[in-house]
Amino acid sequence: MEITLNQLRNIISASADIGVQRYIKTRDPEDDRIKQEDAKRYLEKMGYQPIMLKRWRRDNLLVPVKMGDSRNSAVWYSLTEIKELIFSLQTHALIMKQ
Repeated sequence: MEITLNQLRNIISASADIGVQRYIKTRDPEDDRIKQEDAKRYLEKMGYQPIMLKRWRRDNLLVPVKMGDSRNSAVWYSLTEIKELIFSLQTHALIMKQ
């Protein structure tokens, strides 16, 4: 498998970003949580359809947390988990393309 220098740079950059995000999650887990609407916006920014959040949740690739007992309580996701999943999908697509 051959990858371009640009692809390698993207892999290294994404890995470093995930490492920083994991550190943030370890130091202050509340800083890692984002609301469902923010997660959908992040996915769009990364080139994914917001519906993927629901699909990944259905496939147990992401586990949301609901804070509070109210039916209308906010649903939260881990930004670290989202970044790791996107990185895994991108890396898998790169490998399969080769």
